[in-house]
Amino acid sequence: YQDFRSAYVLLVSRFIGGLMPYRDFLCAYPPFFIYLLAPFALNSFPSWTMALPLVVFDAAAIVPVYLIASKLAGPRGALTASITFAIAPINLWYNDFLWLNLPPMTFFVLLATYAFLSEKYSSSFACLAVATLFKQVAFSLFPVFFTTLAIKSVKKEVVRDSVLYGAICFFGSLPYIVTIPRRYFSMLGIPGLLPEWPMPTYYFSSPTSLAIALGSDLYEPAKPVLWVALILSFEFLCWRIYKGRLTSDMSFLTSITYALLLFNALFPRGIYKYYFAAITPFSLMFVRNKKTALAFLGLNLLLLVIPREFTPWSLLI
Repeated sequence: YQDFRSAYVLLVSRFIGGLMPYRDFLCAYPPFFIYLLAPFALNSFPSWTMALPLVVFDAAAIVPVYLIASKLAGPRGALTASITFAIAPINLWYNDFLWLNLPPMTFFVLLATYAFLSEKYSSSFACLAVATLFKQVAFSLFPVFFTTLAIKSVKKEVVRDSVLYGAICFFGSLPYIVTIPRRYFSMLGIPGLLPEWPMPTYYFSSPTSLAIALGSDLYEPAKPVLWVALILSFEFLCWRIYKGRLTSDMSFLTSITYALLLFNALFPRGIYKYYFAAITPFSLMFVRNKKTALAFLGLNLLLLVIPREFTPWSLLI
């Protein structure tokens, strides 16, 4: 993937040159991602300095990983999980070597998770909103946070924190959400607002969906079916959480992991293999000893080498 050189550097250069994202140039990322990299493009810094915040956020994620794991497995288990995370091949390759865009979102999702487990629900929803403003994929976790909070808390608190999430996303999206809402939402991947480019031919650089492994001619026809499958799967997940009263720490982390797996497996537009880097921290919560740590690292290596067309299938499995 050459996204850093071919996309991020170009987007930020246009932004600091005075052009407006979403209106004057195509941008598939929420505004906070551009704002994060922009200061490192000033004062004639070399382009590679824009990778510094991405690498720093990835390295900093070890702190919430340790804190979350310590709630589940104590200091010893948390140390095992943290060390395993520090050498996870998927994260080292995609985040620290190729400088792709997941680390800021992942860091704030982990913070949101730790705050939720610490019963600081307003802080949790605020962090989730910030994560969404870095990469819109984080919105896929809102149903899990909302449903779990609905079980644990009073209705007033659920409404308050949901409004807080929406307000932060709204104000963080200004002025685009007011001046060019249709273009803004369409570029972030919300379907039906603007005509999508059909993809009759599969290209190596295109995102992969379940339909790709069956043939590139199924990519477009499969989208409505995948939308239905995605929505129904999340409805079932939330129903399972609510009916089962699944509020324990491990149940909450398991539900987050399911949400990430389901979204990335069924997202109609397709995904890229580097999206695994947002799932690995939550997979680590099931690492308890050297044996499971080695299994986790082996799975990392396997996912790196499998043909990318099978990425969503491996997530589903």
